[in-house]
Amino acid sequence: MNEVAVFDRVVTELDDRNYDPLVHVPEAHSDAYADVLDRCRRHEITIRGRYPDVIGFTNTNRVFAIEVKGSSGLLRGIGQALTYQQGAHVSYLAGHEPTVASQIPLLRSKGVGVIGVRDDGVASWTAPPSAESTTEVADIEGQLSLRLRGNEFGGDITTLTLAQPLNYLAPVVALDRYGPRVRSELVDVIADEFSFGAGGSTIASGRTLGFLASGSPCRLTQQGEMAATVLRGYGVEDLDDLRLIKEDARGNTVTEVHRPLGVLLRNAFTRHPEFGLLLDALRQEGPRVHFLDLVERLVHEYPNVFLSAFCTDRGAARARELIERGETARLYEDPTVWRDVIRNNVLFNFVQQLKHVGVLSADTRSHSGAIAEYDPDEKPWFVAVGPG
Repeated sequence: MNEVAVFDRVVTELDDRNYDPLVHVPEAHSDAYADVLDRCRRHEITIRGRYPDVIGFTNTNRVFAIEVKGSSGLLRGIGQALTYQQGAHVSYLAGHEPTVASQIPLLRSKGVGVIGVRDDGVASWTAPPSAESTTEVADIEGQLSLRLRGNEFGGDITTLTLAQPLNYLAPVVALDRYGPRVRSELVDVIADEFSFGAGGSTIASGRTLGFLASGSPCRLTQQGEMAATVLRGYGVEDLDDLRLIKEDARGNTVTEVHRPLGVLLRNAFTRHPEFGLLLDALRQEGPRVHFLDLVERLVHEYPNVFLSAFCTDRGAARARELIERGETARLYEDPTVWRDVIRNNVLFNFVQQLKHVGVLSADTRSHSGAIAEYDPDEKPWFVAVGPG
């Protein structure tokens, strides 16, 4: 029985069990797995540098990961299923039932479950005898929440590219005043009434923070409506009011001069799964944070947050390779590596945002130059007292 057939039966069984699965299928294999891809969305989530064939939530909200094999390749499959224990509550090896049945005693002794498949479907499902959460489970849960249950969020936090987060409230104010608008109309309104030329970025970021729903026309989510209510209560009735508040905050942080709006923005950031994990890492490192110590913590405990939030696209690919080869330490010890993989705007725009929303203190110095000129020893981050 080949791997494609096993994959198909496993996905059917997951559906019957009311699990929420995502699958990893390389683009080159899309045709062979067309039936599976018609029923499941793809993922790019890694556990220790490896992509589980299937990952998701069980019907009791536990993270599961499955390595799928056919009648061969079981030794490699066992190794991968053991790796997935680092980022999942339960890990399984799935394969042709007559072949995997002989591995049940070994795998159960290692805490791995076994799914046996025959032509007519899943013939046996042996759950792990025990399941232990490891340091990376929170990271995987956040990534899955974003993809499976995060339709209130429109993207990852790399879309938050503007140094002043008050800009992310511009679409909220405009839509609250004028109602749903197509994107081009909303961009024009923001340009005309807020005197801001990056309206497209404010819309993308508003979606990322859960203020704006996906699709067209642009409209407020329930969270966006709540934000609009807070803004009106603070006296922001139109975009010109927001522009004046933005000018008033120049040279200071939003939290310092307009604390209610800083709290509003911080709460929106914190609700986002990726940012919530990043905030947790910052708090564990604080109150004084050396940037490379933060990178080390993220790489080991929240690697997917590091890859998606801190790395360039090319850098993420290189970082995954290093993690998979067991050379993780180079990502925070080798300057030629971390300066190559990390996005430059993490050190400026992102730091400025964190200061404005009260996560980092105003004493934190951002870095506006080239990343090759950045010295983490000279510019530590300081976690604000009581940022949550």
